[in-house]
Amino acid sequence: MTTSSEVDHSPDAPSDEPSSDHGTPEPPSSGSRFPAALLSTRYLIPAFAAVGLVLLGLAYLAQAKTQGIISEGASQALQGWDMLHGNFLLHGWSMSDVSFYTTEIPEYAVVEALRGLSGNTVAIAAALSYFLQVVMAGFLARGRSAGKEAWVRTFIAVGIMLAPTLGPATALLMASPDHIGTHVPLLLIFLVIDRVRPRWWLPVVIVVLLTWAQVADALVLVEGALPIAAVSLIRMYRRRGPWRGQVYDLSMLVAAGLSAGLSKVVLKVIMDAGGFYVRTPIAAFGTPDQIGTTFWAKIENVLLVYGADFFGQVLSGTVFVAAIHLIGLVLVVWALVHVVRHFFVEEDQIAQMFAVAFVAVFAAYIFGTKTDSNEIVGLLPIGAVLAGRMLGKKVIDSRLVPALGVILLVTVVFLVGNASSAPKPNANHVVASWLQEHHYKYGLAGYWNASSVTAETGGNVMVRPIRTYNDFVLATNFETNATWYDPKQHYANFVIWTSTDFCGDLCLKRKGLLGAFGKPAREYAVGNYLVLVYNKNLLPAVPYLGFCGTSWPWVARGEPTANLHCNSHA
Repeated sequence: MTTSSEVDHSPDAPSDEPSSDHGTPEPPSSGSRFPAALLSTRYLIPAFAAVGLVLLGLAYLAQAKTQGIISEGASQALQGWDMLHGNFLLHGWSMSDVSFYTTEIPEYAVVEALRGLSGNTVAIAAALSYFLQVVMAGFLARGRSAGKEAWVRTFIAVGIMLAPTLGPATALLMASPDHIGTHVPLLLIFLVIDRVRPRWWLPVVIVVLLTWAQVADALVLVEGALPIAAVSLIRMYRRRGPWRGQVYDLSMLVAAGLSAGLSKVVLKVIMDAGGFYVRTPIAAFGTPDQIGTTFWAKIENVLLVYGADFFGQVLSGTVFVAAIHLIGLVLVVWALVHVVRHFFVEEDQIAQMFAVAFVAVFAAYIFGTKTDSNEIVGLLPIGAVLAGRMLGKKVIDSRLVPALGVILLVTVVFLVGNASSAPKPNANHVVASWLQEHHYKYGLAGYWNASSVTAETGGNVMVRPIRTYNDFVLATNFETNATWYDPKQHYANFVIWTSTDFCGDLCLKRKGLLGAFGKPAREYAVGNYLVLVYNKNLLPAVPYLGFCGTSWPWVARGEPTANLHCNSHA
């Protein structure tokens, strides 16, 4: 079957009318101020595109700044800072179950090399990641089509992603390193598959790229390696010819499988060489009761990813914004249904791979135990590419291009409004400034009040996260560096304390602080915070421990253990 992706790639046939783009152009009239060539589409379209890309990047930076820096993003910024200053293997660091080691952490290092470490580091890197995804999604949706269909495909994909709604959606897509940033290398991988004609060396490039991405994020196994392997296997089954004709798809299948093993080897080699430690992701199927209980909450999160969450909203402008974004989700579902219905006769392997990726991510989310919306952010770029790639010709044939133009213009207005919103300062800015002004250099705080202060001050004030446990204080191996707590290297003499309104669910208990450190020599009220100052080094009273069997040790209730990697009996 021939689909819209398999259109005639030859140039449009020339018309009977002479064109200024062919042959010798007519000379400009004597009254013309500019050469006619400068007014031709050959120059105007690239010029408009370049200006548009610059404005798009600036808009995303402004929108990213509407989210204040938090310690999750600040922790990765500090990892990038360490990498920039020679700690290439990130010695001493313990990550979450996603390392970002080969993707966003180097991106942070580059940003910091150009701009230094500051409260804007996270916003710049997050905006850059999202910008690259939108641009690459447009190119992937375009495929090898040409002319009007190419532009329609591009605008469908870009329009779906163009203007994430303010608030939770912006926090999800543009706030700090997370699975969303993983889609920069993922889209690059699929662009290589789409644009490079099959050669013997292409599977080698793919295994390298897949391994590179999976070292950073195991989600690439589901969204990258699995779809490539599945579609290659199906193409081999459909062809059923001699092995000579199966070499390319077989090599792609092997490349996808090999990357999964190689990424684990790379991570182990790094850890054995004294580099960072990354946790094994916890993945499990939910029970029927769990699946039923969380089903609608998960559907709401899917709507949130697309900016279309209307649940619980009062009829207002917010609902109108959600309704416009809901059109994008409808287009994605339309495209997905089309590919699934014609899957075994579909000729567009990229569309097939994206359909497999979409279904795999969605199914894993619905039937899994995790309810966090960050687990499904990939549905946005995957769905946008799928819609653009499959629906370009259908929109043209249905004469829906004017309607598409109107919706795209509305989303541009949304983006301008988002970018015009006031930046949100770091919630810890006041105490960070006070500490810097009073020359305090090294201290401790709860998780949400620690690394963000360090980043906000450009590392001039270093605040390390701790938690209280019963009657004592400890640090744990999650987005921290064990060397931070070495009393031979550092002298910590203050603690930032705040109430539940300003420390989220990770507040320090005064009872635990008194049990570990005793009474402070001085207390200073700084905004909504208390700075507890001691005349001694607090680090000897802060053991560095782990909590096995939990993905979020800062609130774990089990017994802590000195077995940080949980790889043997404690």
